[in-house]
Amino acid sequence: MRIFTGFIALLALFQTSAGQSTTEPLAVARILAAKYPAQPIMSYIPALSWSNSYRLSELTGEPQWREKAARDMEPFKADRAKAKAEPRRLTSLAGAFAFHDAWVIARDSAAQAVAMEVAVLIPPRTPDEVVSYATGWTDDMFMATSILSRVATADMQATIGKLLTTYAGKLQRPDGIFIHATDGPHAWGRGNGFALLGLTEALTYLPDSWSDRARVLEIYRKHVAALVKLQSDDGSWRQVVDEPASNRELTVTAMTTAAMARGVRLGWIDRSTYEPIINRGWTAVAARVNADGTVKDVCSGTGVGPTKEYYLNRPVVNGADDRGGAMALLAAIEVDMLRRAR
Repeated sequence: MRIFTGFIALLALFQTSAGQSTTEPLAVARILAAKYPAQPIMSYIPALSWSNSYRLSELTGEPQWREKAARDMEPFKADRAKAKAEPRRLTSLAGAFAFHDAWVIARDSAAQAVAMEVAVLIPPRTPDEVVSYATGWTDDMFMATSILSRVATADMQATIGKLLTTYAGKLQRPDGIFIHATDGPHAWGRGNGFALLGLTEALTYLPDSWSDRARVLEIYRKHVAALVKLQSDDGSWRQVVDEPASNRELTVTAMTTAAMARGVRLGWIDRSTYEPIINRGWTAVAARVNADGTVKDVCSGTGVGPTKEYYLNRPVVNGADDRGGAMALLAAIEVDMLRRAR
């Protein structure tokens, strides 16, 4: 069986490299899972690849994707202090969500121990905090929620609700779009992706009885409705989502497509309205993944900036990129799962 599944993966790679390109989500997912992450550090970026590699194995029955992720994650299980290394940042601590997924999918108890030890570091330590290590940027909405929503003690559920509703109150504009931060009041693409994916994670993993579910669902629906209006003609979203002259960018496109696909699959938004949007988004994602797994149109790492020009002029990565590859892999898995549900 292992020889057969390995052959199938190699065949997908060969067909694409031979010019017989496909936009089938699992074909793209295999290419990306084989390549990323190149740097297996403790961070949300490798975690997106690891988590979705486990999901790819679950969908296809091909063990090599799960095995590759497990090898990358092993040093953090063997020395759990590495997963909590100082200086602590939410972007690093968020990497623990993949360890929880390894436990859920593969019953890896050592991975779950990492997830639990990291999760308890994130709730607020003082009454003035929403979460520990916060930046006040939309990034926090995904970084904290990705791990807390999976572990989801009662206190963590309350923390997630306060985080998402407080940040939405400060950063979501009346039209539904998010600015990046109060001191970066611009609609950065990936910043909108972080906000939307954070809302999505909470709605996915927290129970129907969660006290903040109705409010968070309202924020989610308002956000996706606004993003629909800003989709480019090729299906992508832009580096600054409300700036027509801005370049079309992979990570916001992948995150938005993934969040909408999960929303349709789980019944939060209606299929007839959003499936055509998702399909166009997926076409735009797949068009930015090359046969060798390199990617195109990826905004480089970005902090907060006071001017729109700061976001418009961020460097663009075309080539091997752990961040762009991981987010494209997430989109591939979510689109495939939506199509299976249909």
